[in-house]
Amino acid sequence: MDSFIAIFLISLIVSISGNLSVFRKASFLIASVSHSALAGVAFSLFLSSQGISVDYFVVAAAFAIAFSAMATVFSKFHDVDTGVSISFALSMALAVAFLSLTRNLSGKIWSFLFGELYLITDKDLFYLILTAVMVLLLFGIFYEKLLFYLFDPEGSEASGINVKFLDFILILIISLSAVSVIRSVGAILAYAIFVAPAAIGKKFARSVKQSFIFSSLISFSCLYAGLLLSYSIPISASALSALIASALYFALMIKKS
Repeated sequence: MDSFIAIFLISLIVSISGNLSVFRKASFLIASVSHSALAGVAFSLFLSSQGISVDYFVVAAAFAIAFSAMATVFSKFHDVDTGVSISFALSMALAVAFLSLTRNLSGKIWSFLFGELYLITDKDLFYLILTAVMVLLLFGIFYEKLLFYLFDPEGSEASGINVKFLDFILILIISLSAVSVIRSVGAILAYAIFVAPAAIGKKFARSVKQSFIFSSLISFSCLYAGLLLSYSIPISASALSALIASALYFALMIKKS
């Protein structure tokens, strides 16, 4: 039952964040944020090895937001891909460095790398609920301004909208979303779950609202199918879900072309 609730919440979260990153034309930001969160988890494990008890979610969220902001700043001087790539490389280097210092606890990182829907705890479920509420609130409050900014950044700035603040809101939504799902989906596989359903939804939807609805339904179907298949196939549910989402994307794109 916990896994089913988690899948429902994840589908809502990734629908919003995935579409926002695709509309921003910075879908690789999802991968960067996920691995930045992984660096935060590694740092929390390092602190635990030193006798300092910290909550992985808080540390991971702080890392994700910081590195996302860094990537956005870098992109002002170069292009978005360059800024995201530099942030991605730095966060991965830090993750490896912290894990090297905590070899006795490094085994715990595997559940965050690849995720596992079966291992959802009450605490993880609480974080998913909290994130879903925060993401839905932020998205609902700034919906019109965010879409205006994403589809016409120059026009939104010319109209007097604070685009830097909207960039921060965008980073906050994507960062919180990525941090909340890495425990169940995994940092490595999160990219497929976030981006593939959003890309499919955008391609086939006739409106922006349809894009969000389609991607939510697709992500829910892929995650649920992955969970069901994992009962009969000795492969993790998160890996199967990512495979299904990716295969569905390629199949539909080939058919449409």
